Amino acid sequence: MYSILMIDDDASFLNIYSKIISSREYAVETCTDPVAALKRLETESFHMVILDVVMAEMNGVEVLKRIKEKNPDQLVMMLTGEGSITGAVESMENGAYTYMIKPVEIDQLLLNIQKAEEFLRLHEENAQLRTQLKDMTKGLAVVGCSSSMEELKRQIAQIAPTNSSVLITGESGTGKEIIANLLHCNSERRDGPLIKVNCSALAESVLESELFGHEKGAFTGAIAAKKGRFEMAAGGTLFLDEIGDMPYSLQSKLLRVLQEKEIERVGGTKTIQVDFRLVCATNKNLQEAIAEGSFREDLFFRINVVPLTTTPLRQRTEDILPILIYYLDYYADEMSKPRVNLSQEAKNALLRYSWRGNVRELKNLAERLIVFSNGEIITEAMLPEELRQGTENLVSPQATDFASVFSSTDLRTARNQFERQFISEMLRQNHGNVTATADQIGIARKNLQVKMKQLGVDKQSH
Repeated sequence: MYSILMIDDDASFLNIYSKIISSREYAVETCTDPVAALKRLETESFHMVILDVVMAEMNGVEVLKRIKEKNPDQLVMMLTGEGSITGAVESMENGAYTYMIKPVEIDQLLLNIQKAEEFLRLHEENAQLRTQLKDMTKGLAVVGCSSSMEELKRQIAQIAPTNSSVLITGESGTGKEIIANLLHCNSERRDGPLIKVNCSALAESVLESELFGHEKGAFTGAIAAKKGRFEMAAGGTLFLDEIGDMPYSLQSKLLRVLQEKEIERVGGTKTIQVDFRLVCATNKNLQEAIAEGSFREDLFFRINVVPLTTTPLRQRTEDILPILIYYLDYYADEMSKPRVNLSQEAKNALLRYSWRGNVRELKNLAERLIVFSNGEIITEAMLPEELRQGTENLVSPQATDFASVFSSTDLRTARNQFERQFISEMLRQNHGNVTATADQIGIARKNLQVKMKQLGVDKQSH
């Protein structure tokens, strides 16, 4: 309910008009003393102020000026006598929303209040969208000066304004979700929603309901109809993360949605039109998945209209320090702490490290350093032990028995032996943590669990 403060030294006018306006479901307060009204506005807030220009104790234009000095965004509508056009012009020059000539028709007054309400609603919605945009881009940046990053920035700027489907590929932690955010925030659909779905995080039946929605009674527990992500993304962007892990049976349904731009909810028969831009991401090689029969080739061509590839951090070492400094400054500002600098020894250690977790690992380090810093220079001694010692390749020579691999009689056996030793070593480095290991080697957690079962790898032994 919108609140209104009416200021006029004509008590009978206030009494009559406030009752009529209140009957339209507005919360109306009145005041015959402009000085008292100003004091009231210092402690109370109202959506609108309706203010008479001609008052005995204080001119309404002066009251308007004082209101705007305290609260420039306050919406004020002025009432002026028929012979006081000068006062009306002066009111508009000082920030009044509109003015009306007294005696004002009640229908005209109500119409102007309705217009002001719509103005305020749009203002609130725009403020919310600006906040949403700020939240989506907060701490997110494509930082770096390497040739691959400069090319990626150029591509994002060129692709974002279009409606073309985008497929982002690259290792885990290389910033694929950041790119999806930036594509949406710089698109013509930026005022619409950005809806995200992680295809590897949900079971097939749950994922279908999440995407398509369902009708009441469609399955046990469906106590009410629910919109799916396709519908929720109307006018905006749908980001399907880990698209390579989408169940094969759902891939054909997704293809049909992309071709026909319409869906049916689970358990429903009504056809619903959908309008969204599709952005997908995966750390898998979809061409290999197609060859293995786990990903549809026709869907690949449908989503791979505009491909973007993120480069691992170890292949662009010149970006390590700029990215770290960016996030050090970001977290220092967020935590209201002094910004920090890096010693040369710390820089050297950071450049020696291979960053298996890519930008995500670097971002986490920046946050950790700021949490424990007091504005001093970050020295090598303040870095985690693994950074100070440098790093080996993903699998150290000691961890892999290459002799047993090369002695295998066929490719499948050799591959299984290598994968078993590789996964065992990664689990050892992550102290048996399956989630951390899956994230590090770039596959979904459930896929790693399946692979461990197939290969006979036991996490408890690590």
